[in-house]
Amino acid sequence: MQSPATLPAGADECVTPDGNARRPYIELLGAVVRSPGDLPRIRSGAQQWFADRDVTFGVPADGTAPIFPFDPIPRVIGASEWRTVHRALSQRAMALDHFVSDCYGAQRALRHGVVPGRLVYSSTGYLRDLVGTRPPRATWCHVAGIDVVRVHGTFCVLEDNVRVPSGVAYALEARRAMEKVAPEWFATNAVRRIDEYTKRLCRILQRIAPRPWDAAIAVLTPGPYNAAYYEHKLLAEEMGATLVEGHDLIVSEDEVYRRDAEGAIQRVDVIYSRVNSEWLDPLVFRSESMLGAPGIIEAWRRGNVAIANAPGTGVADDKAIYPYVPAMIRYYLGEEPLMDNVATFDLADRVQRQHVINHFDRMVLKPVDASGGYDIHFGRLVGSAERAELIARIEAAPRQWLAQEEVELSRAICLRSDGGLEPRAVDLRPFVLLDERPWITPGGLTRVAPDSHTLVVNSSQGGGSKDTWVLSR
Repeated sequence: MQSPATLPAGADECVTPDGNARRPYIELLGAVVRSPGDLPRIRSGAQQWFADRDVTFGVPADGTAPIFPFDPIPRVIGASEWRTVHRALSQRAMALDHFVSDCYGAQRALRHGVVPGRLVYSSTGYLRDLVGTRPPRATWCHVAGIDVVRVHGTFCVLEDNVRVPSGVAYALEARRAMEKVAPEWFATNAVRRIDEYTKRLCRILQRIAPRPWDAAIAVLTPGPYNAAYYEHKLLAEEMGATLVEGHDLIVSEDEVYRRDAEGAIQRVDVIYSRVNSEWLDPLVFRSESMLGAPGIIEAWRRGNVAIANAPGTGVADDKAIYPYVPAMIRYYLGEEPLMDNVATFDLADRVQRQHVINHFDRMVLKPVDASGGYDIHFGRLVGSAERAELIARIEAAPRQWLAQEEVELSRAICLRSDGGLEPRAVDLRPFVLLDERPWITPGGLTRVAPDSHTLVVNSSQGGGSKDTWVLSR
């Protein structure tokens, strides 16, 4: 059916080395090959869908944020592949939640050397003021976005996001757009649905509320100049919650309230926070913050308001702690990790740091506290002068850097602007909700590099997305 000239063999996510579609892609790529002229129509239809609904990502320029870039050829994951991913990420999210709880409680893993205490205590995400605090139902990481890549046919974890993981709205809208503009593709593929995400998230928020029978939920946003503001609006609307900024919140006698449109005061039971913890309360953390409300942490400590994710989860977001997640799984769960990390090095360790310097061309260097793909350096692309400067920065502050071996991300077939097909690097961010048991979106956000040469897929660096299909059989 296919030939290497029709389906680019470099797209190993979709195509076998001999140019044939991988099994999960047979039906989809068959349709692509039979009717290649449909792709520009589907792309323009999806773009119009996003434009009509103001599906944007990025900081507004001249009052308007850019439309989220989108590729019309879905990424497809087979049912058996997904079962493996589901089990592995459920395991990982539970271990991360245990770890955060331990950091603010008994600190057993630190005392037993499972995770170096020096990394925890020096982490900007570790908030010492919260030691001894226990959140409602003892859950800290209600939502996790775990970045997964496929390397030589095997899934592995690239990064953990449990502070304010974003991107789910773009996965939801990608699916809605594709169902609208390409319904015929869904008719021939058994694709699992993802539209129950907001209902499940709302149920978790209601369960942790001090008044679960009548919980008033607020989504706390940094405001319209945040890159993911569209997502904050969509989640608030779909959960029947109120979108608020810090100045909308009032804390009185350790209770949290908000002003409604008429100026009346309404109680708030749960805050789904899209603001980093250290900006939540100027009385406890950063005194200059205008993004939260004075007194909100004390209200949370007293159980008068629930916050998700719980304040302090940023310690598990620290890239320097990521190498120790497999050890957390063994320690807290008594299980072997079901999915490996990408090979990663603790640069605060002299021996590991020297290994990285000796093999600089094979490494990717990342600041531990950055996000969005900023200030990432590929060793093989760094010139001699920049290399010397970068090594000096690392030597001066090794705790601030992480090194990973560069891996060959799998590539998926994408539509070029001229209508041709090309392979581009992709990753996947499934979203894990921790309730009585973990639930994972059957799919998630597939991020796509902006062209065939770029290796960084982050949306903040110009990357786009695809609809992600998980097949039910």
